[in-house]
Amino acid sequence: MDTGILYRDKYRIKRKLGEGGSSVVLMGIDERKGSAVTIKQIKKDVYGSGEMSLLMGDEAGMLMNLHHPSIPVMIEAYDDAFVLEYIPGNSLEKYVRHRGFLKEKEAVAIGFELLDILSYLHTGKRPVVYRDLKPSNIIVRPDGHVSLIDFGAARYFERDASSDTRNLGTGGFAAPEQYGNLGQTDPRTDIYCFGRTLLQIMGGRCSPELMMIIDKCTKPDRDDRFNNCEEIVDALKKYPKVVRKNKFMAKAKYGLVAAVLAFIISFAVTNYETVVSYAAYDAQLRVPAVKERLGLAGVRIRQMISEKYGEDADRIKKPAEEDE
Repeated sequence: MDTGILYRDKYRIKRKLGEGGSSVVLMGIDERKGSAVTIKQIKKDVYGSGEMSLLMGDEAGMLMNLHHPSIPVMIEAYDDAFVLEYIPGNSLEKYVRHRGFLKEKEAVAIGFELLDILSYLHTGKRPVVYRDLKPSNIIVRPDGHVSLIDFGAARYFERDASSDTRNLGTGGFAAPEQYGNLGQTDPRTDIYCFGRTLLQIMGGRCSPELMMIIDKCTKPDRDDRFNNCEEIVDALKKYPKVVRKNKFMAKAKYGLVAAVLAFIISFAVTNYETVVSYAAYDAQLRVPAVKERLGLAGVRIRQMISEKYGEDADRIKKPAEEDE
């Protein structure tokens, strides 16, 4: 598809990639180089020219200073738009929709790549908080690796700032502090979004060991979360060993129970006649003794009746006489 529209006399617009409340994202071809590009245009009817330039300047300026193989390269910027390297592939959201929820191993592999990107953002000279990590902002490239796009919600982390200038994020993925009144967002905000994203692409189905890691990522109080991406990487590297250990312990436990039950059943079957004979012998010993104790009790009762009633005691019939 070719719209025939030539943007800035350089880029032929091929198709629309997406649209948000404030911008439109287009895919174009650089007429000079023949390479594909992404063009992000701010909607003129949403912002005034001054605010529009400021918004474009913030995002474009940030992207110009970011150099990571999984972040699109900034090509050039204008007052109302900027041009980026085009990242081929589908969003992780579409990828999951078409293929179904990811298996734990594949989700964790993507998780490692996302943590590498986030760690790069968080540890630069001017740390960047991305603030909008979600499947629709992650591109799965044809080679299976992922890239992060759309830095419209990203901001520089200012250590002395008390709050964000704008509260941005996506419901279902945004951390509690992104809704305001809890201080400015920081790298732990992205850690929360990471945990929610990982859970989403697996459909909430994962091992208890991985769920413990995700749970720590998504604690409501950021002080209870992992402090940085490196801690999550360490936890993800170690957890498969914990899974294997727990499975081994579970099998050993079940094996022990099964062995005990098997022994009991085997003993009962093998020694059935012995057990029956012992029970019969035990009964032969116990029954006469019980009868003897009952007889002595009857004698004692008659003595007590005689002592209390004297001559009238003879008129009280014995149980045996009543039966007659």
